Amino acid sequence: MTFDVFDGEDALRHGAYRHAFKVFLGLCQNLEDPAFYRVCQMELDGHLTPEERDEMVAVLTAQTKKGNLDAAFNLAVLFSRSSTMIDLPRAEALFKVGTGAGMGQAGIALAKLYMGDGSHLLNATSDNIMKALQDAFASGIIEAAWLIARQHMTGQHARKDDFEAFRWLFIAGRLGHEEARKHALMLEGLRPGAYQWVGDEALDLLDKMQNRGVKFV
Repeated sequence: MTFDVFDGEDALRHGAYRHAFKVFLGLCQNLEDPAFYRVCQMELDGHLTPEERDEMVAVLTAQTKKGNLDAAFNLAVLFSRSSTMIDLPRAEALFKVGTGAGMGQAGIALAKLYMGDGSHLLNATSDNIMKALQDAFASGIIEAAWLIARQHMTGQHARKDDFEAFRWLFIAGRLGHEEARKHALMLEGLRPGAYQWVGDEALDLLDKMQNRGVKFV
């Protein structure tokens, strides 16, 4: 019998975790998305047995070695977030695999790791955090623009600069990030007209990226 993601989700809703696991892991072996995410979320939610966890890690590791970025990313998420699997250096290495391949979500995750629980890691420098965020934005990740703006607002990992903050707030807001839009409006209200040239430059950047085929998510 052939199962799909919807069968696994239905099993989850009914608490049939053993069946859901078998469905999702089978789909992972068939390289079907979003099965990688679904089976990893089961681990984060505490629904896997130790034996199932080991089986899942073996499957994801095998797929990662074959160059599957979805497997590598989700395995990295587990190594960075699962209470039973924490291994931040391994998470860092796997997020770097995704970032190097242009996977925007991996860049966001790497930056957050460096800014959070992985702040003690050797490579958790401000330069590397900002590079990861810039790479993520270049791949079309809207959240990256918001996080870049926050660094310029706080001065934590980038030069504190209201104009640079506005640039990235404007970009994120223009792409649909509501919190960024509100902050951009607040800055404009404090200095009416002062940021118009920054907004014009931001629009030009967005036009160029969209003309290159960048899809923002």
